Amino acid sequence: MKFRSISTFVFIYFGTALAFSPSVNAATFQTNFTQSLTGADASKGDIWLNSVTQDGTKFNNFSFINKVDILSNTPITNVEPGSTSTPGDKNNNTGAASTDKGDKASSPIAVSGLKDPTGAEIATFLGNKNLNNIIDTEDAGSFKMNLFFDSSIQKDNTGLDNLFFWERGMNSDLGIQAIDSTGKLIGTFLQLNRQDQKDAGYSIDTTEIDGAQEVGSWGVQLKQLGVTSLSGIQITTNANYNGPDFKVIARNGPAYYQAPPSPPKQVPEPNTAAALGLFAVGALRVVKKKSLVTA
Repeated sequence: MKFRSISTFVFIYFGTALAFSPSVNAATFQTNFTQSLTGADASKGDIWLNSVTQDGTKFNNFSFINKVDILSNTPITNVEPGSTSTPGDKNNNTGAASTDKGDKASSPIAVSGLKDPTGAEIATFLGNKNLNNIIDTEDAGSFKMNLFFDSSIQKDNTGLDNLFFWERGMNSDLGIQAIDSTGKLIGTFLQLNRQDQKDAGYSIDTTEIDGAQEVGSWGVQLKQLGVTSLSGIQITTNANYNGPDFKVIARNGPAYYQAPPSPPKQVPEPNTAAALGLFAVGALRVVKKKSLVTA
C-alpha cells in the first residue's frame, strides 16, 4: 500500500522514461480525459481516457487488452472469517495481482476481492478506457502473464510511443517483453524502473487502499523491445518489484485524431417549415408590388 499526495487536473501532463541501455530520453505526454466526479471525490470516480497528445500530435486510436493468459500468480491465502480486501483490521494482503477500481468508479464486472482473478477478469479491467480500473499487485507477490491486444501493433515512423503504462504509487517496477500471436516470447526483455517514472499529474483512490495516490507513467516504442510488430506483451513482477498497480494500452497504427461527431443539425418542425415558406412567398410578393408601384 503506497501513499502519495493528491494531485488532480482536468488535463494531465505525464512523461515517460525507460530503463534501457545505454539511456532513453524521457518524453512528455498530455493525457486528455473526463472525470465523473469533482473535488475530493475526483480520485475515486471514473477517469475516462479521451486521447493522448505527444509532440503536438493528438491521437485516440488505441488498442486494448482483450485476452490474458495467467502463467503464474501468487495465490491469495489465509482468508479467515471476516477478512476483507479493503483496508481495515482484517485486511488480507496476500496473493499478487487482483482487479481493482476507484472507490466510486464503475467497472464492467465486480473486483476480484478475496478470490484469485481469472485471465478473463484481468482482461476486462485492462481492456477499457477507464484509468481507474487497474490491476493491483501485493508488494510481496509475483506473477507472469501474457496480455494480448485486440489488434497487432506495428512499428511506424512517427517517433511516438507504441505502449503506454500508468502505475499507481510511482514506487514499483514492471518487466515486459513482446509476444507473438501464439504467446511466444520475441525481442528483448525490458524492465520499467520506478525511478524512471514521471508524475502523470493525477491521483486515484481505489478499494484496496485508504487514500489517494499519485500515478506515474512509462512509454515504450517497439524498437526498444527489439521488434517491428507484436500481438501482446508478457508482463512479470517479483517481490523486488514492490507490487506494480498498473494500466496499459497501445497506440494502434499511425497517429491520427478522430474528432467526436458533430451534433446533428436541427431540422424545423413541419409546421414551422411551412410557415417560413409562406412568409417567404409573402415577402416576395410585397417586393414585386413595390417595384410595380415605383415603375
